[in-house]
Amino acid sequence: MFKYIDIADDIRNKIIEHEYTYGQKLPYEYALCTLYNCNKETMKKALDILVKEGLIIRRRGSGTFVKAMESPNIFTGGLSHRYKGIKEVESEVIVFEVISSDKIISDKLQIEEGAFVYHIVRCRKLDNKPYSIEIIYMPISVIPKLKIVNIKNSIYQFIEETLKLKIQSAHKTVTGHISSSLEQEYLGLSPTEPYFQIEQIAYLSSGVIFEYSFTRFHYKDFQLKTVVLAM
Repeated sequence: MFKYIDIADDIRNKIIEHEYTYGQKLPYEYALCTLYNCNKETMKKALDILVKEGLIIRRRGSGTFVKAMESPNIFTGGLSHRYKGIKEVESEVIVFEVISSDKIISDKLQIEEGAFVYHIVRCRKLDNKPYSIEIIYMPISVIPKLKIVNIKNSIYQFIEETLKLKIQSAHKTVTGHISSSLEQEYLGLSPTEPYFQIEQIAYLSSGVIFEYSFTRFHYKDFQLKTVVLAM
């Protein structure tokens, strides 16, 4: 494990445990370097992770502060981005097709019923180990020209770098379920074992919904961390 990852994890835990509270200024960078016995470059990488997650914000001339949990970067940022340079991310494409949206999908995506959407099912792997199953619906009118090569790599990277669209935020719901044949085959669960699922509706900066998806995890691999702020 890289040291800057450990440092980011420790500071994140201090925010979660309210040791650093909303609006609080973090110690100066040199003080953090002394505390964690690291150089400035290592500390910068650690703080960069927390900035991207939306937990802290840098204010020029003032310092670094704990931020409210409203940043879109907490909800977005794909797996490829999150583990870049840390773990090898692969995608096994199980389904890639275009379908007509039914009432449930069209309501979630706020499109006309029957409008064409991509239906994607893929197994995401970290260092060749199954990590999650993603079931994704995206309207073709919003995300055009999506190809299987993008699905094997990073869909979010295609959206932001090729289509030049900005991913803004997502609404997520976490639930637990007993495994079906899909999770048993790709996550190695037994018929009586559960999986955790994140249902997500994701938005572009324009306010347009571009994704309705489900991400399913082996119960041993799922971890949820959140920050509850006193009002």
